[in-house]
Amino acid sequence: MNQVNNDLTQKYSKGQILIHWLTAILIIGLFPLGKYLEELEATEKMGVLKIHAILGLVVFVLTIIRSVMYFKSTRPPHLKTGSAMNDKLMVWIHNAFYFLMLGIGLSGIATMILGGYKDGLLANDPSLFANHEKLPSLAAHSTMATILMVLLVLHVAGVVKHYVLTKENALRRMI
Repeated sequence: MNQVNNDLTQKYSKGQILIHWLTAILIIGLFPLGKYLEELEATEKMGVLKIHAILGLVVFVLTIIRSVMYFKSTRPPHLKTGSAMNDKLMVWIHNAFYFLMLGIGLSGIATMILGGYKDGLLANDPSLFANHEKLPSLAAHSTMATILMVLLVLHVAGVVKHYVLTKENALRRMI
């Protein structure tokens, strides 16, 4: 592995940093909440589903804002790790986060509409919820959320690995 010297004084904008950490916290809470929802009967879902849907919409909107900021704002160059493969993998994982969060948001909205959840929540009537086992949008939502969590673990592992191998605190760009 080659010696690397990244310029860690170049940071993301305050808005990008705020959205990054707020989104991370929300996602870490939304995933187990979603898994919990899978185990509940329709009559038990009302309050938890409302929280999950509202927080999910917040993440979706923040992701759209952050995506626009990504292209309109200056940002530091991608970190170099000393390995061309790791450099490409890091960029791929970052890009996959954006696509997955947009896909999860869109599949969540589709599930709310197609599954009758929106109508059921507005009417406070869980009998309007469709059989969730037949909703392709919900299956896609769950699959993408699981992939997102795997990528999150890889992302955190990559930050730690970068620190250990290069002795560079890459978090300085995001705080």
